[in-house]
Amino acid sequence: MKVNIQEKEISLVNENNIWVQNENQEIRIVKHNDETLLLITPNKVYTIRCLNVNKEAKTITLLYNGNKFEAKITEPIDEILKSMGLENALTPKISDLKAPMPGLVLQVLVNPGDTVAKGDKILVLEAMKMENAIKSPTDGIIADVLAKQGLAVDKNQILITFK
Repeated sequence: MKVNIQEKEISLVNENNIWVQNENQEIRIVKHNDETLLLITPNKVYTIRCLNVNKEAKTITLLYNGNKFEAKITEPIDEILKSMGLENALTPKISDLKAPMPGLVLQVLVNPGDTVAKGDKILVLEAMKMENAIKSPTDGIIADVLAKQGLAVDKNQILITFK
């Protein structure tokens, strides 16, 4: 496994549940508890708090001395796929957004050609007298908006398509 943090790359291997530096084993990373890691070097032990692990993006947000750092994790399979030109092969491709439940479209917040990020609110659907914000499942560009304000939709009906 490789860890990229602040433009530095460290290769690590797992030996008895302790991550050690691949080349000379001068750096070790030990899980202290659910939120804390110990970074052990020949001269000092650093206590680092793990704020967030994003398995999908393969990133870890760390806190040390009040400063946040984001580390990118690269596994051997990632390097193999990249060498074959398939680095996005494991990323799911989403081409449309379907209604999660039957309801009434109250508001459409995007138009064809709009660029959206994953998690952006793109429409409001009323179901069982509750307003539900429907968010984009992916980063992308809106190809077509099939949902119109006031339209009654069924579950799994396509509302929006992505390019």
